[in-house]
Amino acid sequence: MNRLLPPALLIVAIAVVVAPRLDDRDQPAGEGAAAISSDAPLPERAQPATDAFGPQASIDRDASGQFHVDAEVEGTPVRFLVDTGADLVALAPDDAQRLGLMPDAGSFRPILRTASGTGYGAPVRIDRLVVADHELENVDAVVVRGLSVSLLGQSALRRLGPVSLDGDRLLIGG
Repeated sequence: MNRLLPPALLIVAIAVVVAPRLDDRDQPAGEGAAAISSDAPLPERAQPATDAFGPQASIDRDASGQFHVDAEVEGTPVRFLVDTGADLVALAPDDAQRLGLMPDAGSFRPILRTASGTGYGAPVRIDRLVVADHELENVDAVVVRGLSVSLLGQSALRRLGPVSLDGDRLLIGG
């Protein structure tokens, strides 16, 4: 449980510091994004289901007790940890680099302070994100230095529909 505290503090800090700065929602899609290269696809983990309200993703809890979902960012597979407490989608630098969304070094600002030190992040915009057959456009995100896994936060989750827990399954959308 203690190993989850620093990432949780990171997400809270991102929400408090970075989210208010994302006031350029009128910026045209695609600005600042580079061409995307595709790597080998990740295995499908989110199993689309259908109910009266449309497609729904059902994600099984993994051995660590967390929920991961494979999505596509600009057509490139990316594995996300579902983080319902994160206000924004947070990209690990490795994923951002692979996607052509890595901001220049001068864009990173201190966004949080923890016992481990200062965390730095830079806002970006994802033009197209596909999660379990749901396509989202213009998703606000942040690239966070030192983040080892990308986080699927509320800037995407709230647009996918309800998120609920059914035992060891996380249900998104529907």
